[in-house]
Amino acid sequence: MDEKNTQDRSGLDPEMADAPQNTRKTIKRLIALLLEQKVAVVLIILSTLLSIGLFAVTPLIMGWAIDALIDNLRVNGPGGGFSELAEIIGVPLMLLAAAYLLSACFSFVQEYTMASVGEKLVLSLRQKISEKITRLPLRYYDSHQTGDLLSRTTNDLDRVAEVLKTGLLQFINGTVNIAVSIVVMLSLNVFLTVLILLAMSISVVVTKWISAKNFKVALDNQSALGELNSQIEELYTGNLIIKTFNRQEAVRGTVKAISQRQYEANKKAQFVMFAIYPVIRFLTQLGFVMTAIVGGILVVNNTMTIGIVQAFLQYVNQISEPITQASYFLNSFQSAMASAERVFDVLDEEEERPDHSTLQELPKTRGAVTFEEVQFGYIPEKMLMKGVSLSVKPNEMVAIVGPTGAGKTTLVNLLMRFYELNGGRILIDDTDIQELSKSQLRKIVGMVLQDTWLFNGTIAENIAYGKMDATREEIVAAATASRCDHFIRTLPQGYDTVIAGEDGSLSQGEMQLLTIARVMLVNPTLLILDEATSSVDTRTEVAIQKAMAKIMEGKTSFVIAHRLSTIKSADMILVMKDGDIIEKGTHKGLLAGETFYRQMYESQFAGAPEVG
Repeated sequence: MDEKNTQDRSGLDPEMADAPQNTRKTIKRLIALLLEQKVAVVLIILSTLLSIGLFAVTPLIMGWAIDALIDNLRVNGPGGGFSELAEIIGVPLMLLAAAYLLSACFSFVQEYTMASVGEKLVLSLRQKISEKITRLPLRYYDSHQTGDLLSRTTNDLDRVAEVLKTGLLQFINGTVNIAVSIVVMLSLNVFLTVLILLAMSISVVVTKWISAKNFKVALDNQSALGELNSQIEELYTGNLIIKTFNRQEAVRGTVKAISQRQYEANKKAQFVMFAIYPVIRFLTQLGFVMTAIVGGILVVNNTMTIGIVQAFLQYVNQISEPITQASYFLNSFQSAMASAERVFDVLDEEEERPDHSTLQELPKTRGAVTFEEVQFGYIPEKMLMKGVSLSVKPNEMVAIVGPTGAGKTTLVNLLMRFYELNGGRILIDDTDIQELSKSQLRKIVGMVLQDTWLFNGTIAENIAYGKMDATREEIVAAATASRCDHFIRTLPQGYDTVIAGEDGSLSQGEMQLLTIARVMLVNPTLLILDEATSSVDTRTEVAIQKAMAKIMEGKTSFVIAHRLSTIKSADMILVMKDGDIIEKGTHKGLLAGETFYRQMYESQFAGAPEVG
């Protein structure tokens, strides 16, 4: 791309990548998505209430059984057989077993349904992002790194799914458990409940403080780890250059320093993370101890039974465990909200301008192209093209030349409607391309890029990418015409050989010939060849030039050229500089005067201009 704005528009400090910017808004959007599965959500809520409710009555049932045994001992003294014992605690034990069993069943329903809801929500987001990617304009990809987009669609969604399926469920269970336990405890003894809650409040404050510390050190660790990974990737890709300039020692020192920083950051993060549980456990045990002491005093004073004290002790445990788990959940929840925000950022991006509601059809295209006072800028405040005009006749070959950044690729991208104009219009056969659907336009115009792209599939599938219903005969004919049939037949499975773009089984020239065959199979009316031979050797260039000559027969073509020797036969040469067409003419005509084209030609060949 000639002009790419590579600035990351997120504008966020990398160390704040895991810090949510607007948690409330993100939660509302996630809840709205969850409510699309209303029946499942209602089932989760009911299952949670029933499961926690049944579990919450088990301490009362056990307290009932203990008090019944103690009362029996007071009245009848020690002794008694199994039948007497069964009569006393038989019913409580049956109720206890039933409560545990039903609670487990409802818990299973809750977890199973929540897992399904979480997966469906993430599936919905993946589908939305997949659809969004096809509607994003090219300028979005110019300003965002591919790795960032991949991270949002994979890692971030996985993090959201994990919190929804496990962390959120634990948090809901813990919250409901605490609420139900407190209600039951208040109904039993208000004074003791208040004392326990005061003791628990200490652990809540400490949990919040430790969680904040944990989040900070986790961010520091992630930042150091990201720096280390980036450095290692850089070293792998630049290994040859490092050895060429004898920089091995300097590189080892750099990696060692970064590794040490990451080690220290990770050690601190691990210490804080694993320090949470024992500290919170110790603090919550204070509530347990207080319950035992105060409860014992109340029993001695005959204001509370031993069974009720036992129930209180169980409720303290039921409250303390969720408080401990909350410290872990809050950290993962923050990260998940940040991940969800990044996903929603993609979904909120501005999309390509939609096609007009009334579109024209071009059943047969001649191939005439006209630019009328075209204006364009990647940034509206900074225009690249201020009034480009040109007229191309059917079947003409137009070469576009100029220095890097002149606007050559931009010109043909505007013809493909990869970008929308800021002013003027572009016509094909006197029809404004805005009046054509993007689908129809891109069937009319074929494009061979400098960067070859082949997907993981067979040779035949790659050639037929633009026409998936093509027959094998049509595929072979296109390959033959583009001069790649011969090398295809030397491959292990011929046209059924499975390849991938970067697997090394094909040379750069062979991949380029396959992309030419792909376009030839579609047989468009207009062709765009974007420096298709700039990265190959001279011999391969000759083969590609012959293939391109074949594909351009009877078609209007735009050729972006780096080597000026390849465009001598062009019907028109456009010389571009700073976004404008500064010269037009034939090879011979442009060399005849004191032109910028002549300067470019002489700089390439370092000799007298060839006028022939």
